[in-house]
Amino acid sequence: SGRKQVVLARKEVIMAAGSINTPQLLMLSGIGPKAELQKHGIPILKDLPVGENLQDHVGMGGLTFRVDKPISIVQNRFQAFPMTMNYVINGRGPMTTLGGVEGLAFVNTYLGNRSWPDIQFHMAPASINSDGGAKVYKVLGLTEELYRTVYKPIANKDVWTLMPLLLRPRSRGWVRLKSKNPLDYPIINANYFEDPFDIKTLVEGAKIAIKISESNAFKQFGSRVHRIPFPNCKQHKFGSDAYWECHIRT
Repeated sequence: SGRKQVVLARKEVIMAAGSINTPQLLMLSGIGPKAELQKHGIPILKDLPVGENLQDHVGMGGLTFRVDKPISIVQNRFQAFPMTMNYVINGRGPMTTLGGVEGLAFVNTYLGNRSWPDIQFHMAPASINSDGGAKVYKVLGLTEELYRTVYKPIANKDVWTLMPLLLRPRSRGWVRLKSKNPLDYPIINANYFEDPFDIKTLVEGAKIAIKISESNAFKQFGSRVHRIPFPNCKQHKFGSDAYWECHIRT
């Protein structure tokens, strides 16, 4: 067992354990909603709405664009040693990418306050198909049916992706305790899209992404959107607002 230590503060203590573990630790310490603490038999030090108002920058994944030139990251095309040497000697190749995301952008949709952007874009020289189905789709939680239908037909093909993320969500979620055992993960409800304004804003982000992909800068590579629809969204016309909403919610 560990050694118990006591640390005192003259004024205040700032808990900085992240948006999930901070409310968990506070509630385990007796600072939080009275009913929640009583439910777990935790002595109440202060009745406060800890764990409420959870906000997250939910994004739209899987928006993929085909290109005709070998300029993207395709796993079966790269061998570790020559790829590493190309980077060390020439400073070129896929190892020059910054964690896979090569570009960021902040834009305004017509729905936002023009004083600040409401959509952020992550641009990457790869997508869900780029590893031939080895790991990426599983890590992202996609079903095998979705991968097999939409992304397997372009496995190991050159693509790039543009991911819209919601910067100022209106929806609010919460974090609550599973038990008073600090080793138990807390219960998280992100409550995505509770406010319909959020999904509407992301749909506009998707439409801006399509316009970006059609610009001259990308036309030189033969860029075009990958048009195989998600299986659960076939009832909607591809590219319509209803289709993008279905895609985002999938």
